[in-house]
Amino acid sequence: MSISGIDYAIIIIYLSGMVGVGFWFAKKHEDFDDFFLAGRSLTTPLLITTLISTYYGIDVLFGDTQLAFTDGVVAWFGYARPTYAFFLIAALLLAKRLREDSFKSLPDILQYYYGGNTRYVGAITSFIYSLPALSLYGFGMLGEVVFGWQPILGMLVLGGIALIYTITGGFWAVALTDSIQFVMMCLVIAIAFPFAMDFVGGFNTMIEKLPGSYFDTMGDLNIFLIIIYASTGLSILVEPTFYQRIFAAKSYKNVRNALIIGIFIWGSYDWIITILAMAAKTGTLIPNTSVSINTGDFIPLIDPDIKPDRSLLTIMILSLPVGVLGLFLAGVLSTEMSTLDSYCLVAGGNIAYDIYKPAIKPDATDAELIKTTRYGILLSWVLGFGVAVIFKQMLGLWVFLASILISSTLVPILLGLYINNFRKPLAGFISSISGLISTVVLNIYIMVAGNFDESEETYIVEWFGIDFLQEFVMYITVPISIIGFFIGILIHKRMDS
Repeated sequence: MSISGIDYAIIIIYLSGMVGVGFWFAKKHEDFDDFFLAGRSLTTPLLITTLISTYYGIDVLFGDTQLAFTDGVVAWFGYARPTYAFFLIAALLLAKRLREDSFKSLPDILQYYYGGNTRYVGAITSFIYSLPALSLYGFGMLGEVVFGWQPILGMLVLGGIALIYTITGGFWAVALTDSIQFVMMCLVIAIAFPFAMDFVGGFNTMIEKLPGSYFDTMGDLNIFLIIIYASTGLSILVEPTFYQRIFAAKSYKNVRNALIIGIFIWGSYDWIITILAMAAKTGTLIPNTSVSINTGDFIPLIDPDIKPDRSLLTIMILSLPVGVLGLFLAGVLSTEMSTLDSYCLVAGGNIAYDIYKPAIKPDATDAELIKTTRYGILLSWVLGFGVAVIFKQMLGLWVFLASILISSTLVPILLGLYINNFRKPLAGFISSISGLISTVVLNIYIMVAGNFDESEETYIVEWFGIDFLQEFVMYITVPISIIGFFIGILIHKRMDS
């Protein structure tokens, strides 16, 4: 695999442009609302681009790829598609309810219904979830495959560029770069798809060479894993970056329209990525006719030993012509930078607005909040770097972060939003803290006591003769959060009586 100087030049020009946007907005912020929420003035087109760009980072791009390469169309039917239902719920029900109050963050909501203690648990949870670990993991992968770097160098260089324009430009820079990145994503996928399909001989070759299970909507994937992967879509209902965009929009109507349009774009994008990964798998099963074979050995078009989450990059590098490859790689960088910048900004806001202001300096000025947010952005990047180094595969990292968010915030937020009688301080606090602690403890335990299974690509520990996968943690932690909530209600009733 080789990349031309022209392709490298395209990538460098793109990266330089993103940094330039950040510096352009560096001194254009009137107050904290302007820095963190773009002055609550985002229109439907900007919401569409920033929503889609944020949620379609490398974690989705290569997470979907990993499943599609190993199991086929189940990556779309069993993993990606269920999330669209959660987006629809968010568009039609959740967003309208959230717009009724002038919140700025997820912890704002928790404080409104349950008090300050629950706010701080929510701030910690949101901060952990928003660590850009997935993005940095992806940058490490990109640096390794595209540039031949060690993964850590890719994290430092590529992730560092996104860090610079996020720290300097705030949410206006994030929204504008997301718009540019959205256009790049759509353009490069549309251009690259026919090249990749032609490279492996088209759909007919795929149907001929791939096992029949690859075209089964549920495939051969473990049913429990399918349920877990689909369940991670619940995170959309308590997603800090999603909430940020609800609060930054001009109106509920803008959010609703952006999400409904976004569902169709997400679905199309996911489907194309699924097919491309299956095409890469096909390439491992057909001979490379450009190689002279004198011994009768079978030399495949694509190395069968490639890591599944690298299959999309591999087929693109092999199939795309000079210039188009550079655009594609710049587009891939776009998807990840648009995710990293959004999550770092939310994490920085958790430090400044949700912890520093209420707990340390209630009279903090807008300038102080912006400064502290920038420190928080840097802190989240550093911690995210550490988490990315620890995990061995992307889907496991995604499930870990999603399980923390879901287990500690889903129950108190949804019950607090819609059931007035459940808004008891102890209920929210016990639910949040028990969900957070149990998720972190169980994941650490499984990674220390268990073994990493190469075939399942996850940590496994044996409990009572049963193999318990790391991804199954939510089966335990979500019920713990529910039980904690109702224990809090019972305690509150006894205290009242």
